[in-house]
Amino acid sequence: MQSSFESKQNKRRNVIWALAFVIIAAASVYAVKKVSGNFSLTRILELLSNAAPVPIILAFAALAGFFVCGAMALKVLLKSFGQKCSLKQSIVFVSADLYFSAITPSSTGGQPACGYFMAKSGIPASCVTVCLVFNIAMYTLSIIVIGLAAIFIAPGVFYYFSTAARILILLGSIGLAILALIGIAVTIRRSVIDRIASIVIRVGKKLRFIKDRSDEVSIIQWVEDYKSYADQLKGHGPALIKSLVFNILSRLCQLSITMFMYIAITLGGPANAWQVIKQGAMLMGAQSLISIGSTFVPIPGAMGYTDLMMLNAFGKVMSDADASSLEFMSRSVSFYLCVLIAFVIVVVYTLCRKKKR
Repeated sequence: MQSSFESKQNKRRNVIWALAFVIIAAASVYAVKKVSGNFSLTRILELLSNAAPVPIILAFAALAGFFVCGAMALKVLLKSFGQKCSLKQSIVFVSADLYFSAITPSSTGGQPACGYFMAKSGIPASCVTVCLVFNIAMYTLSIIVIGLAAIFIAPGVFYYFSTAARILILLGSIGLAILALIGIAVTIRRSVIDRIASIVIRVGKKLRFIKDRSDEVSIIQWVEDYKSYADQLKGHGPALIKSLVFNILSRLCQLSITMFMYIAITLGGPANAWQVIKQGAMLMGAQSLISIGSTFVPIPGAMGYTDLMMLNAFGKVMSDADASSLEFMSRSVSFYLCVLIAFVIVVVYTLCRKKKR
């Protein structure tokens, strides 16, 4: 039976979102060029030609670390349930999440896509759900932890942004905290799980999604399986801590790309190395706050908003021309190249599976 993810309607929707992603990406670059007024490919090439090579290498190493650490966070959870999953498979799952999160508003398509590939690998559906719910809670917590650490270590970073941007960052922090608590609650609290199941069944009957007793029994059985996997998490504290640590490392790797890019182009000229590294770390902290503020922006990849926020922050420590150049370079690696790699991984994996079948 063809899954809903493979249906023609969903395939058509995915193609539409992919095209929308390309259009919005082009519009975002154009908007950055217009807003900055100093965007120049000539200046970007000049900065790159004079850039220090080691930080550039470290930026691409951080990109690889983003994928690997994200995959390890999910692999640790699956292993705690006795599910065999290689690092290669886990990278495919994470890539599906990354790609479909990037092309859908507010990242709504990432989790279903990740769950689809996990289920296709033979992982029980209830186990998939528990792992994804808890992993998104750990991922959310990692963003909050990094953001709070940035403000604690360098409070001045918060004032790199305009008043409107600061309000969005605060609202994003509250929203992420609520999301993390909900994720944890529906994983470890049986009463919450039962209440949600009851609501789903009641609404399903009214909307005629649940047509007979057999449908209701299937949902109840799925919920019981879900709770059995959720109960197992309570006895796997070390695995949960490892998952949180890997999620934090994954986010730090992605955020550090901006820092390494800044260090590369600044050390390419006359500059105090320690001061440059310190300022690069400040920009990395600013980047963490941008990720919090952009969480609930209903645009694929929060494109446009994120770009303008980066210009806003970078302009506090460098000229407008260099700020727009750094924004373009770091965003190209940390987001666009990341999405492209995730897309290639998903496509290659899908073609290989079809060839084997």
